[in-house]
Amino acid sequence: MTNQQITQKPQDFIDMRNHMIDYAIMLTAPFLVAVLYHGLRAVLLVLISIVTCTICRRIGEKVLNCDFSSRDFSNWIIGVTFALLLPSTATWWTVVFGAIFAIIVCVLPFGKTINSPFVPAAAAVSFVTLCWPDRMFAYSDTAGMSLSKMLSQGNAIGSNAVALLEVFTGALPSAMGAGCVLALLGALVFLTIRRPKDAISAYTFMLAVIVMAILFPRVSTGRFISVIMEFCGGEVLFGAIFFMTYPSVLPKRTFARAVWGFVGGIICMLMRYFGAFEEPMCFGVLIACALTELADKIPLAKWEKVKEEKEEIKVVEPAPAVVPEEVLNEIPDIEEIIVEEETEANEEIVEETAVQESESLHDVIEEENTVTETEAPFMTGGDSDE
Repeated sequence: MTNQQITQKPQDFIDMRNHMIDYAIMLTAPFLVAVLYHGLRAVLLVLISIVTCTICRRIGEKVLNCDFSSRDFSNWIIGVTFALLLPSTATWWTVVFGAIFAIIVCVLPFGKTINSPFVPAAAAVSFVTLCWPDRMFAYSDTAGMSLSKMLSQGNAIGSNAVALLEVFTGALPSAMGAGCVLALLGALVFLTIRRPKDAISAYTFMLAVIVMAILFPRVSTGRFISVIMEFCGGEVLFGAIFFMTYPSVLPKRTFARAVWGFVGGIICMLMRYFGAFEEPMCFGVLIACALTELADKIPLAKWEKVKEEKEEIKVVEPAPAVVPEEVLNEIPDIEEIIVEEETEANEEIVEETAVQESESLHDVIEEENTVTETEAPFMTGGDSDE
């Protein structure tokens, strides 16, 4: 779309903007929790990320002399989601470099955000993790050890109510927006109500995490604690809600989304088991993004085939029109109309016949008069000779 192009917005722009508005609502609770635990530091990092994303997008559009629909609010959402997955101890230049990477590498080369084959915020987190791994998992402003760190060392939390309350309220060290499970569950409920088809991949992703935690626990205190720590620790829940439902990477069909989400969850758990980083969830999401097209090629499920066949066979018959009685009374009788038309036609025929007869009679009279006038002189001449 060029700058000279007019006002009407394409449908994909409108859809993307609506998605971003929903994400903004869903991110409100995690952001407020981040502010509650980390104060103005959280606000500052989020603002730096948003401003950097916006400036990079604008500069990129000017350089490329085109408009890539940056007004779909995607810059804001990329900035917020990226910043909320950082520790509150992250430096401002870490935020700047990560935001630049998200826009320059993952958005601008593909034009519109909806065309990007990656989740830009996940790519940005992966980038800064590779560049500064020590800074990415430094939660020194909070006492204790993060759940992901405990899991990597084989340590477990207590099974008492206090320990579980700390997990669900985000009191343990974590990324700024990924620690409070209750806030994230609220976002998941909103997503389920607002976009149930998009939420399918999030649920199957979480199902895969739970299954892997049950089958292959990393702690020795029981499978229940293993599920709680794997599900609530690190960035898994945040990634399931905001990354595995990102509109540009979702498969098109419902069944394909379910399979794709489950495979993505398994990939993330395998990277947790064998990866070099404390929390490699974003790397797993990027691998899942590369499998989107493959997921769309999965054969149709049985219920999908049945649905398609019904849609093909189904013939929609128009419902009979219901005419009010008053209107029916006002409609004239067709037989009367036909009789009237026939009568009028007969009258016209009679009139035409009468006119033709009068004209022929008039012609005969004229001929007789002409003959009479011609014979008159001869008759007068004969009498005078005598």
